[in-house]
Amino acid sequence: MTHADSDRVIFARNPLDMIAHAHAVQVQMCDAMERIADGLPDDIDRRLCAQVAACLQFDLPLHHYDEESSLFPLLKMRALPDDGLEGILDRLASEHSSDTDFASEIAESLEVLGQGKKSPNPDMLGYMLRGFFERYRRHVQWENALVMPLARIRLTAEDLDALAASMESNRRQAG
Repeated sequence: MTHADSDRVIFARNPLDMIAHAHAVQVQMCDAMERIADGLPDDIDRRLCAQVAACLQFDLPLHHYDEESSLFPLLKMRALPDDGLEGILDRLASEHSSDTDFASEIAESLEVLGQGKKSPNPDMLGYMLRGFFERYRRHVQWENALVMPLARIRLTAEDLDALAASMESNRRQAG
């Protein structure tokens, strides 16, 4: 084994399993956002606010990048015309953009709560949280119901290797 090989991290699982796991974590994040919204303005779990803020700022954009830079192009290359996937992937990528922007705004407010400060407008924050987690739950359901099953059918072993390598590279760059 060369030195370069020893520095290389290999995913222990199929990269599609890694994406499915990220989706499960995102649903948990939505559940946590709902708990935060339900507790506003006075029943605030500071630690939970900080955890959700970190997820929104770091994990979510990285996951979106994995899908848009690697998974979606591979699927577009392998999908059959009858799959009807191109329009779906374009819509999901568009949602990623708006979700990432919205997540950043929410994360700033959650960081304030995580520091033990009060929200200047708890009603607005509750509205923002609910709007985000309701929409994002639907987004994840779409990906799980439409994209992931086709990815498991259409992607080749070489595609999965390329996806794993891309995800690994994305994490090294983000880390």
